[in-house]
Amino acid sequence: MDISETKRYYSKIKREDLCSCDCCQYYIDEIRSSYPAVSDYLTTLGVDIEKPFECGWPSDPVDGYMDYYVVLYLIVGNNDGFKETKIGDVTIELIDSYPAATYKGEYFIIAAGPFHIKCRTDKYKFE
Repeated sequence: MDISETKRYYSKIKREDLCSCDCCQYYIDEIRSSYPAVSDYLTTLGVDIEKPFECGWPSDPVDGYMDYYVVLYLIVGNNDGFKETKIGDVTIELIDSYPAATYKGEYFIIAAGPFHIKCRTDKYKFE
């Protein structure tokens, strides 16, 4: 893993570079405050939790919550030193099936989830 290059990769991504659908934008808006411990852990890997490589489609809202089962993040370098981690109900693991990245150089992809996020219907109309 190259944490400094991973940080540099995420520092270059702007919000407008990310998916603009309501489900992805909602995830981006709510994830850090909903899962601060996961955000802190990903930061130690150089990852910005608010800039997913790929965000799986969430479940329909149930009892005011949506579940994002899988969210992918890119890490620069090889996966030597990466270990699967569990923080609360969220598992962070290495995966080998994902869309091609535009990143030029060695990288690997991790999956995190599930995330159980309260629906804010004042900003987004999910119901």
